[in-house]
Amino acid sequence: MRRDSSLMLRGGLFAGLLGYATVVIVYAVFNAMSGRSLFYTPAMLGATLFYGLDDPGALQISVGPVLAYNMVHVLGYLAIGIVGSWLVSKAERYPAARFAALFVAVFVAGHVYAALVMFAAPLLGESAWWQIGVAGTLSAVVMAALLLRMHPLLRAELERIPLGDEAEAEA
Repeated sequence: MRRDSSLMLRGGLFAGLLGYATVVIVYAVFNAMSGRSLFYTPAMLGATLFYGLDDPGALQISVGPVLAYNMVHVLGYLAIGIVGSWLVSKAERYPAARFAALFVAVFVAGHVYAALVMFAAPLLGESAWWQIGVAGTLSAVVMAALLLRMHPLLRAELERIPLGDEAEAEA
């Protein structure tokens, strides 16, 4: 395997696992703060997806739904991590690809967020939208930080972009 491919795949796998772990920790904290089991959210979503639960009040937390949901969740994050790593590696080599990477990231994040809110809101209640937003944003920041750390050339080029008026930057 070429060095570039190896870096891209390794970065994607690590980014995906870190993003997944971030969401798991955030939801464990949310569940603990609301006095529920740490496994309440994955049990609820797993029981709904795989076991046909339609009444949140009938939820019984068990290993099956928690593991089933977490397998889907980790696979999804691994896929997002690999695609993100691929986009970052392309953006490092081809500056025009940065616009495509940004567009894809925003487009996918917006649609995934909307789909999750539509799916989870009836199950998790009125707080679902901000919980998903916080967990998703934190996982995106963690994944982006790792990928930028693994691509120092891209990070250096991004740091040179002026954030103010171009006339001020040239002065």
